Amino acid sequence: MIKRFVILLIVMGYAGAAFSQNFQSLSFNDLNQLIKNHHGRTRVVNFWATWCKPCIDEMPTFIDAQRSANYKDIDFIFVSVDFQSQSEKVKDKISDLKMTGTIVQLNEKGTDWIDEMDKDWSGAIPYTIMILPDGKKVSHYDWFENYAALKAFLDKNISN
Repeated sequence: MIKRFVILLIVMGYAGAAFSQNFQSLSFNDLNQLIKNHHGRTRVVNFWATWCKPCIDEMPTFIDAQRSANYKDIDFIFVSVDFQSQSEKVKDKISDLKMTGTIVQLNEKGTDWIDEMDKDWSGAIPYTIMILPDGKKVSHYDWFENYAALKAFLDKNISN
């Protein structure tokens, strides 16, 4: 019985680590390089925070899209804008939501980077930007209330 418990704890530890294994703290310049390094693929970059209810509410829709065969050629990048002091909280939320893929916490003081990301973006979150392989950017300034809304956004812009 104890042996099974120990094995279960080890497996759970590896599972939790798998969800946060790609989590890293990046400056905006590093994030920008990550986004630009696309190898001809579409990127969907979602800015979120642990304290943002709409951000957390929409995250399962992104996770579903990320797992869908329809979007296997899209790189999903999740960018937490939580303060660096909240890193443990971010890691916990990543684990709770079972997020995978490229997950970063922006390590940037001030808001100058917002205009560089999108001059039309106020900085409000959630915010999602799709960057097509040709460099065209398509922004979404609100939360996706369900999978159908996210799917419509993705499908409309991938087909263009």
